[in-house]
Amino acid sequence: MTLHIDSIDPPQGRAGQKWVTIRGDLDSATTVRWGDTKLSAEDWYEETYPDGHTELDITVPKGAGTVHVVAEGDGERSNDVEFTYE
Repeated sequence: MTLHIDSIDPPQGRAGQKWVTIRGDLDSATTVRWGDTKLSAEDWYEETYPDGHTELDITVPKGAGTVHVVAEGDGERSNDVEFTYE
């Protein structure tokens, strides 16, 4: 499967907020780039569903403005979605 983000929910919030959920084909993700912040599997809770989609629940890292969120793993890079800090 190719890494792909279908959605981010909610698409806005504050640093430290629990949980923002990224949904998609993310089972091979080893890194999530949240703007300038690099997150690893230790930074999220992962759940894979029978239909094949994966959800990553992430506590929002520090930041400001609108940032791009991208998943990476196994030499692949997903599309990006935007998250806006309130």
